[in-house]
Amino acid sequence: MQNDHYSHSFLPNVIDTGNTFIAERFRAIKTNLQFMRTEDGNPLQTLVFTSAHKGEGKSFCALNLAITYARQNLKVLLVDADLYKPKLTSQFKMKYREGLSNILTEDTDPMEYVQEGCEENLHFLPSGIVPPNPLELINTERMKEVLDTYREAFDLVVFDTPPVLLLNDGRILGSMCDGVILTVRSNVTKEKDVLQAIDLINRAEGRVVGSILNGKKYGTREMKTYSYY
Repeated sequence: MQNDHYSHSFLPNVIDTGNTFIAERFRAIKTNLQFMRTEDGNPLQTLVFTSAHKGEGKSFCALNLAITYARQNLKVLLVDADLYKPKLTSQFKMKYREGLSNILTEDTDPMEYVQEGCEENLHFLPSGIVPPNPLELINTERMKEVLDTYREAFDLVVFDTPPVLLLNDGRILGSMCDGVILTVRSNVTKEKDVLQAIDLINRAEGRVVGSILNGKKYGTREMKTYSYY
């Protein structure tokens, strides 16, 4: 594990503890998830974030839910598993560093490229060099072995994955994890696309444990208009 530390200045989409409205929404999501269980009766430990299309806020939600858990003294790993357009990796200013793709193609310790994140208890695994065949790396026994290692090392593992209507990586990884969270963009994402995304995840034997409505406009008494992009 590497000890690089990244400050909030690199991450414009991190909620501040003083932003009580948004912070409280993520705390509510965390509470709901903690009441959920796997088929074996265990707490949800591995979560996949995806969306129907790009631009719906999945990376924002994955990052901030991971931070919310970390702020509750839980050891969290945030993984940039979007090996096509690794947005989180670029936000952490780590575009050309080793990461998940290297771990999946090399005989190396899965903890080798895990970095310290922008918060105490938060760790981050970059995407690594963009490979020519991302899905072939995800849909492997090696990925399952890496996932088992992270389950042993962390209280929660959060994966940011590509949009499920565009690429298959999210639903394949979702079938290996405890749950999938679908990010929906307010007044943008169409209902039919949400239903299609859920169907694709279900057909891959993934479990949609919930969805997050992102980019909703609130009145001034609640909060100023919030938008992601």
